[in-house]
Amino acid sequence: MQMQTSTPKIVTKEQASFTELLDNTEGIILDLENLHYYTLNAAAVYLWKQLRSGSANTVEALTAALATSFNLNADLAELDARAFLDELEGNGLVFSSDYGVTVSNQALAETIGELPAYEPPQLKLSNSLTQVTLSGSSTIATNAIGG
Repeated sequence: MQMQTSTPKIVTKEQASFTELLDNTEGIILDLENLHYYTLNAAAVYLWKQLRSGSANTVEALTAALATSFNLNADLAELDARAFLDELEGNGLVFSSDYGVTVSNQALAETIGELPAYEPPQLKLSNSLTQVTLSGSSTIATNAIGG
């Protein structure tokens, strides 16, 4: 009897809060656990929305979605999707699971309007909120955030 193996599913971190700043072009992820925030370009926003909605939660599904939406060849789409996933994983924003997730918000994955010209997905650590000054006092901000 041959044992079946399934492809691990990519799951986004529950404590990662996403906001799309400009439709299909820019977004941010705030990691509520470590208080880091990340900026995302258009392709990264697209891939994050696919992951978060559960519409695409494998490398293969993300590659296909990226290639189709941005009219890319499959090799480039796979290379860029894998690089983005490696970056997300390195920052603790995604993990692999044999169980995956159920699609909770299909509308999140829908793209309204046209996508901009393709640039490889970028995730950039912008800052840590523990360094943000609230009410003019860094002591207040650090203590309020738990630093």
